[in-house]
Amino acid sequence: MNRTELKIGFMLVLLLAGIFTLKAQEGKASPAGERVELFTDRTLYIAGEKILFSAYVQSEKVTEQPELSRVIYCELITPDGNKISGNKYLINSFYAFGYLAIPEDITTGIYYVRAYTKVMRNRGPSYYHYTKLKIVNPRLGEVRAITEENYLSENISDEELQEIPGNLFLISADKSQYTPEDTVHISINGTGMIQSSLKGISLSVVPEYSVFQDKVILPENGQLKNSGFYYPETRSLSITGNLTDSTTGKLLSHTRVNLSILGQGRDFMAIRTDSAGRFFFSLPDYTGYRDLFLCSEKLITANPKILIDNDFCSLPVHIPTNNFSLTQKEREAAYTMAVNVQLGSYFKIEQIPDTSNKRPEYQAFYGKPNEILYIDKYIQLPTLEEYLNELPTLVKVRKRQGEKYFKVLGNQTGLTDFDPLVLVDLVAIDDPSLVLTIPPSSISRVEVVNLLYLKGDQTYGGIINIISKNGDFAGIKLPSSGIFINYEFLSDTSNYPGIYRGMPHTPDTRNTLFWEPQLILNKDNTAEVSYKAPSTPGRYLIILNAINSKGKTFRQTFSIEVKK
Repeated sequence: MNRTELKIGFMLVLLLAGIFTLKAQEGKASPAGERVELFTDRTLYIAGEKILFSAYVQSEKVTEQPELSRVIYCELITPDGNKISGNKYLINSFYAFGYLAIPEDITTGIYYVRAYTKVMRNRGPSYYHYTKLKIVNPRLGEVRAITEENYLSENISDEELQEIPGNLFLISADKSQYTPEDTVHISINGTGMIQSSLKGISLSVVPEYSVFQDKVILPENGQLKNSGFYYPETRSLSITGNLTDSTTGKLLSHTRVNLSILGQGRDFMAIRTDSAGRFFFSLPDYTGYRDLFLCSEKLITANPKILIDNDFCSLPVHIPTNNFSLTQKEREAAYTMAVNVQLGSYFKIEQIPDTSNKRPEYQAFYGKPNEILYIDKYIQLPTLEEYLNELPTLVKVRKRQGEKYFKVLGNQTGLTDFDPLVLVDLVAIDDPSLVLTIPPSSISRVEVVNLLYLKGDQTYGGIINIISKNGDFAGIKLPSSGIFINYEFLSDTSNYPGIYRGMPHTPDTRNTLFWEPQLILNKDNTAEVSYKAPSTPGRYLIILNAINSKGKTFRQTFSIEVKK
């Protein structure tokens, strides 16, 4: 694809982005409703374990299927809403899966997994999904106390897991009893279910009494103070916020905000704030943490300040919760599970990250430049301006009304109608005089694109990217409005804990014997599942959770026994 085609494509994206922004703003008074349903592998855990989950997002309007969010936010929280851990997960075909790590130093007590989308944040925490958990830390002798605001005086006892009415699935095993290392064969027959109506099925095999009946009293929806309006993330993650004048506090509308992704997967994007001074960036589907730099364009009449919205919901919640307790059977299950966790910690194998598919350390968003000027290939000159004006390059320094500016040379029509995008290590610098103060000795090369370039909602007359030798922005003073953030992108599910693969000379310490977050049925609505019986004797539950297109959930259970 040539750059002319890219330009047309970018202009189409810009047009669609403009339509999207208008539609989003028109819907501020009544945002489209979404709901999340989430299933975990079990509800009783030991500190240091991973909570495995599958989640499904649906529209509240069953008769309509609007474009839904593609990012789900999952957190492990306390009853008073304090975040313990959390991450963001990409939704594909209304479905997401992942895990939440339980810290090893967590206090024994009752916790919740909650899940929501950005759209759901417009309605508040009482519309989120909550799953109640019990977490035991055998190394700590204390139990997390329930605060007065969250204390539930009514004595609601947790019940053993019950099937949700609607016996649409038949679960069976090839035997009723197994010995360790046997292969367990499970058959699932969903002849009572119309396959097209299913949105998803998850299957887990866990110790008996490690799952209890969910009892969640949703928090009251308090007043949404300064929550703003959250755009639906229909493509990927987004960063939103406000641009204000730090002197007057006034919101700055129709002002350009630049965002640079530094390090691995370098990228740059720019957008103008709307009439309310808000900005919206749609980000790539990266995983893990990346350094970002945001700054506004240079303004003479204001001192811009960037305020970024919190990724996760920070509104206070109070979930009515009774005191932590375990039945005698749950205590026995928790003890066995704790022994497995402790034993497994001695045989933990650190996984080596796969770097085979990673992009090179430096690969800019604009691809291959039209020209590269290597500074050290030429005789040393005192200023960058002399290198550009004295050598046969595509960039020249000119004067306009007494002020110096960069001009990119080229044959494309309209190239001179727009100022070029000037970057230093992919950070936009709007002050040419500041860029020209960079000592040439600190510059590795200058990359130039001498074609019109559309990025975000901005058109540039070419690109000039000055790359420092040490990756330190060549010592230049960055814009005063700029802020660095270490941003958490999507969760990496490439090493997702899945089917057990026993390692030689290591004990079997599984507490979840099998977990399939998205079970696929055959054309005849059946499925076959096999897994190794555990070394730990006892009774185990096979739990099938399903959700249909109307948001109704179904659960079927079956039990087997492992004997020595």
